[in-house]
Formats: sequence, C-alpha cells, structure tokens
Amino acid sequence: MPPRDVAMLVSEPATNAEGLPGYLHGLVTQGVQLVVMPFDPVTFTFLDLDGSARVQDRLGVVVGVPESAVGGPVPEDLADRLAPVDATGRIERTGRPPAAYRLLPAGLVTDRRQLAGLATEPPSVARLIRHLPPGGSRTAGDGARTGDLSALAGVYYAIFGDLPGLSLAGLLASAGPLSRPGLHAALGAAPKPMSFRTVLGEFESGLAAAALVHPPHGAPVADSFWLVRDGAGALWWATGNQRLEPVVLDGAVDRRTAVLEHPHNEIVLIGPDGVPYEPELAVRETWAPRAEVTDRTGELILLGPEGRSPALGELMAGLEQHNRPTIVVSVRRGAALEGRSRLDPLIAESLRFALAKHPEIAVVAATERNDELEFLVADQYGRSSVQPATVGLGRGWDVQGGRSVHRELYRTLTGGALTRAAAFADPPGPGPSELVGGLLKQLTWKDVAAFLDEFRTGLRRPEVVRELADLQAADRANGERLDRFGKGRIKDDPFYQRDRILGGIKGVIEQEQRAAADPTLAGKAPLEPQHPWPTEPIRRHTQTADSGLFIGYLTGRPLDATRLGREVGRRETTLLWARELVETGSSGDLTKASMTRVAAVMGAKGELEGERAARRPGEPETYRAYGGIAEIIADVTDRGETVDDMRDRIRAADCLTGQDRVAWHYILRDVVKRAYAAHWPTFEKLQRHLLTCFDRSSA
Repeated sequence: MPPRDVAMLVSEPATNAEGLPGYLHGLVTQGVQLVVMPFDPVTFTFLDLDGSARVQDRLGVVVGVPESAVGGPVPEDLADRLAPVDATGRIERTGRPPAAYRLLPAGLVTDRRQLAGLATEPPSVARLIRHLPPGGSRTAGDGARTGDLSALAGVYYAIFGDLPGLSLAGLLASAGPLSRPGLHAALGAAPKPMSFRTVLGEFESGLAAAALVHPPHGAPVADSFWLVRDGAGALWWATGNQRLEPVVLDGAVDRRTAVLEHPHNEIVLIGPDGVPYEPELAVRETWAPRAEVTDRTGELILLGPEGRSPALGELMAGLEQHNRPTIVVSVRRGAALEGRSRLDPLIAESLRFALAKHPEIAVVAATERNDELEFLVADQYGRSSVQPATVGLGRGWDVQGGRSVHRELYRTLTGGALTRAAAFADPPGPGPSELVGGLLKQLTWKDVAAFLDEFRTGLRRPEVVRELADLQAADRANGERLDRFGKGRIKDDPFYQRDRILGGIKGVIEQEQRAAADPTLAGKAPLEPQHPWPTEPIRRHTQTADSGLFIGYLTGRPLDATRLGREVGRRETTLLWARELVETGSSGDLTKASMTRVAAVMGAKGELEGERAARRPGEPETYRAYGGIAEIIADVTDRGETVDDMRDRIRAADCLTGQDRVAWHYILRDVVKRAYAAHWPTFEKLQRHLLTCFDRSSA
C-alpha cells in the first residue's frame, strides 16, 4: 500500500454491520486515506470484482481490488468507478500495467466528472453557475456524507482557479476522496469560529469574496457550504452540486444563516484574490453559551442570537409592559426528532438550566413555535409558553402552560396574553434551603469542591442529605407523571433528560458525612489512584472512602508524578480515578460507598452548567459512557436487575476510544470479576460489547 493509504481488511460478512459505514465515513472525514480490502473468511482470499462492488455499494468508501480480480471485461456499470492506480496510489494514465485497482463511490466519480469541465473556462462566479448541473445533481450531498468534499472544492476552482495547494489536475488524478483536512491543506488555512456580524462585516466591506463554512454537530444543515459574493454584491449559498441559492439574513428563516449565527461554526474567509485571510476586527457573538446568561435574576433572560427576526422585535416591545422576569428564546432549529421540531442543542441546554435555576420565572416567550420548547416549558417544568401562531388570517400568539390542556390564541401580546400565560404556569414549589441552593448553583465541580471546603461543617449535617434526597425524589416523581394530555409519562418522551447532577452531589455529601463519622480514618492517607498504569492490578480498599476520592474523579485532579513514578495524561488520569471509584463501590462493606452511589457520582461528571457550556457540539459524551457502565454494574450488583439492553445503553452514550476500552477491560477483569464472581457471565458480555463497538469517539 502507498504510505499515505490505510488498508483495512474486513471480512465480507462484517461489512453488513449497522454502524460500520458511519464509522468508516468518520475516518475519511478526518483525513484518513482509507482503502477497504474485503475478503472471504472461509477461503481467506480477496473478493472478486462483483463481490467488491457489492461491498462498495454498502459502505460508500473506496474499496481496493487486486489486479488479479480484473482479468476479463469490466461490467459497463463499473467501468467509470474502477480506477487503475500506480504504486503511489494515483490513477495510472501512462499505459503501464497498474499496481492495483480502486473501486470508487458513485458520488465521487460523478463529482470528479463534473469538475473536469472546469478546465477550459476562466474563473468567475458566472463560471460556477455554468458549471452546475441543471436542477442540481442527483448525488448532491452523497460525497459530503461519505467524507468527500470534491464538489465543495469545485466552488473554489470555478471562482478563483487552482487551490493554493492542489491543482484541479492534481485532484482529478487522485484515486481517493478529498477530506476536510485535505481541503484545508489545499487552501493553506485552518477554519475558526467567527460571529455572524464579523462575517457579514467582511463581505459588506468588500474584503471577503467567499467563505467556506462548516456547520457544528447538530446544526439544521449537516454538510459544509460556501458563502459567495457575485459581481453585483449579492450573496449566495454554493455547494458545488446544487444551484446557487440567495442568502436570507435571518437565521430563523434561512438554515444556513443560522449556521453563521452559531458560536461553534468553523469558517475560512477568502479575499477577492483567492487568498484565505483572518479578519482584523472580530466581533464576539452575543449568544455564545455562557453560564452567567442563565444566572440572572429579576430581569429578562435572552437565549439564542439577537438576529434580525421581526418576532424577536415584537416580543421585546410587548415585554416592556410585562414587568416580570421572563425567558425569551430566539429560536434556532436543530435536527428534527421523530417528526417533531427541536431546538438547537445549545439553546435547549441553556433553557433546561434556566428553567431549573429560576422556578420564579413563569413565562417563556419564543420567536417561533417549537415542539421541544413546548415540552420542556409546559410538560417537564410546568411553566407557560408564548409562541407565534396564526389567528384567523393574521399573526397572533399561542399561550399554553403546565395547568392548561388547551391552547389560547391572542392577536397581540399586550391584549392579556402574557398575563394569562403566567396564570397557566404551575405555582413554584418550595425552593431549597440557602445552603443547599448555594451548593446546587455551583457552575463546575471545582466550584463544588471550593464550596464544600468553605461550608464543610454545615454540609455535614444530616438534614442536608435528606433535603437532597427529597429533591431527587421530586425529580423522579416528575418524570413518572403523565404529560398534560395524558398520552404518556414525562420520562418516556424523547425530549426528556433526567437530572444527572442531584445524585452526584448527594453522593459526594453522603460520603463526606460517612468519612466524618469514622474515627479510624485519623492519620490515614485518603484513597486515590495506586498505580500509574490501568493494566496493573490494584489492592482492595479497606477503609472508609472520603469525599475527596469522588471530587478527585469529578474534577480530574492531577496525580503526583513523583509518587506514581511517571507523568500521567489527562484522559488516563480520569480513567485511573474511575478505576478507584469502581473498586470503592465493589468494596462497599469496607469503604461505606455502594456501587449505586459510585454510579451516581460517575454519571454527574461534566454535567454542571459551566462544564456543559464549555463543550463543543458533537464532542463525545465520554463521561456519560463511563457513568453508563458504572450504572450497569450497579443495576446488576446492588439492585439484582437483569440488564438486557446494555449494548443500547452503551451506544446511546457514544462508544469509547481504544484507550478507554483497554482501561475498562482491565477494570472489569481485575476489579469487578474479583468482587462479583457470580455475576461474571453478565459482565463478560459487557466486556465483549465494549471491545467490539465502533470507535465513534475518535472518528
């Protein structure tokens, strides 16, 4: 294989695995020059051309075909897709015998054939328009989904000519996809987040002629695109395989504008000379997820961008006479869920935190009707929503709340809509005590640790755990109740997310109290990771665990390299703390910490508002996966449950990286098996699931 290629040998039956195409597409997107080599597991020989074509159709990636498999006439439907390559992996055009063959995805072949037509015309936006197929391509989007951005590169070739680091001829001579890193290398620039106002200002000033835009994970537009300016100054969206579309500068109307508004977009600006550049004056986006946004009291809380939406202007004007704290949501849509409209994930998460932190706020006003918003506001949290609606032949406002089964429609906000909405909300229940309320408002686990240090004496009182237990019970009871329409339980709705924080905080305080009550701990070193390698067996814990063990995991507290004998990286540090926690739970008779408590603490890592706000869209939910594994262990050992859905539970939280899986293999083998030998057949099945899942966290 050429050095830049990565060959993956896959048995033909394994190519039917459900998650394999997405995993392979993720590798290609990352820049791996992947060639899948399918083989027959019985004869251990590579497949013939027809068999390779069937695999290629299933997987949508480049498939390697040995030269010996192409001995006779090539079927007509495969002739364009079968590319002879030389020893460097480039398409063989000299007439010499090829070193091997590559079977290319149909979408890639279509895009490359379309690009070949650009070679004879001078660059311009008009050239781009002429280059596009009438009505768009039948394969539009196929290449982007499988990791190939050739069509996107075609936009640059059409407007500016050859990319700085890759000529059109060079791309056409390659026998593999153009990945996102490959396109960035060809441009000679790396994308960066930019605010909507920054990008718009660069185009309005004439400094930018085009911008390559990558949407964040969960955005309403999945594939990357270009923003281009024509000779008359008009702005257009371009993908390279569909007709140009005019830009509407309102993210509530235009999904691609919503990507420009998003704080986690990634953009490369291109000047009129085709050279990438960075703006000299960048304007900060006002709705970047910041925990302090939801921490305001006695005022209006705005979630989402301050866009050019008429509904937002009307809401702000109407709220001037409301004189009550209100949450306003400038709605931006996320990907639909089971036919129901969703919020952008960042807005949805901020709304959850705002509703939880402010029981005194009864009304949430939105710029657009949204199913997820309605569920969160009225069903899960019992507040009221005010959303635009059609009243007669005109525009009005829909009012509904936790205490209403029916909607009420109003022509104007000032005609009683907001007052009525406040009446529809469930009355706020009794809030937590000042001490517990202060604990629950901490933004990160490091803040919790500092709060615990400052108020340790008060937090050791038994009533604190009782209060946290009551709050946790109320949250569970809320999930068990029926929705407003009596159709099902709140917790069974796809929009529902259970509270992962209360159990973790309660677990920390419980362990603090148990350690404080144990006089035998005086003078003993606290429990912490014993060895620097996850493959080394560890000793059983024989003393009461204190809250510092849990806080060490939750904060990722660095380990002493002198004591351990080597430096330990951040991810490995977390895994070493996780191993000690599982050991603590499995030795609960000595540590006074049950596996259920350990699972609750592990499930709370990374869940506080400041930590969630610091995440990037699409970042793997690694800590939820760790917590899910611990929860499965607790379900079996503490609650005696039969876990039939462990594969689904692991998949729902994202699969783990190779490093994670190795560590958890040894945690299960050396800790769990020793403590729970009778349950080992169940945990051995869990071990197999972890070892065979696709590495979506890295890909």
